[in-house]
Amino acid sequence: MKDRDEPRTLAGDAYAAIHQAIRTGSLRPGQRLRFAELQSLCRMSVSPVREALARLTAEGFTISDDHRGFRVAPLSRAELRDIVDNRKLLEGEALRLSILLGDAEWESRVLATHHLMSRVPRERDDIPSAVREEWEQKHAAFHKALVSACGSPILTDLCGKLFGKADRYRRMSISIPGQTRDAAQEHKEIMELSIARKSDQAVEALRNHYQNTADAVERLFEADADFPSAP
Repeated sequence: MKDRDEPRTLAGDAYAAIHQAIRTGSLRPGQRLRFAELQSLCRMSVSPVREALARLTAEGFTISDDHRGFRVAPLSRAELRDIVDNRKLLEGEALRLSILLGDAEWESRVLATHHLMSRVPRERDDIPSAVREEWEQKHAAFHKALVSACGSPILTDLCGKLFGKADRYRRMSISIPGQTRDAAQEHKEIMELSIARKSDQAVEALRNHYQNTADAVERLFEADADFPSAP
C-alpha cells in the first residue's frame, strides 16, 4: 500500500494505475503488457511506465518475459498457499503482539476502522460479484489497525506486503457465486476477540478467516480449468 505522505512522482502515479488495474482484474493474470496500452492507461510517456513496471516486477505483480516485455504475473495454487501460510504465521503473531502491547488508542483504531468498514456495502450495486473500492480501502485499514501495535516496523511492513500479494486472490474469492460464508461476521468476531484481549482466540479467528478465503479460491481453481494461472 502506497504511503499517502510519499511525494508523488510520475512513476509513482503509473505504478498506482497499473497496480490497481492488476488488483481489480482489468489486467488479467498472464496478460502481455504492451507499452502503448499502458501509456494510454496511465496517460504518460514510456519512461515512468517502465519505472513502474520495474517496481511491480520486483514486488511480484508482473514478470519480465525473456527480454520480450512484461506480462501480469499468473496466479497459482502454490503461491496462494505460500501467501496464506505466511499471513497466518506473521499476521497472527503481529495480532498477538498488538493485543499484548496495544493501548486505548489501538483499541480505538480497531473499533473505528471496523465500524467504518461495516457501514459500507461490500458488493457493488451494478455488479454484485465486484467489490466497492470504498469498502476495499476500509477493509485494508481494518486489517492494518489490527496489527498496528505489534511494536515491530519490520513485521508491520511484511504484513502489509502480504496483504497486497493476497489481494488478487481475495478478490477472486468474493466473485464466487453461491457462497454461504459470512465474511462480515468473521471480521466482527476478530474485532471483538481482539478488543477483549483474548489473544489465542483472536489469532485463531484471524487464521481461519484467511484459510476460508484460500479454500474458496482453491475451489475456483478446481472448477475453472481454463483460468489463466500457473500450476
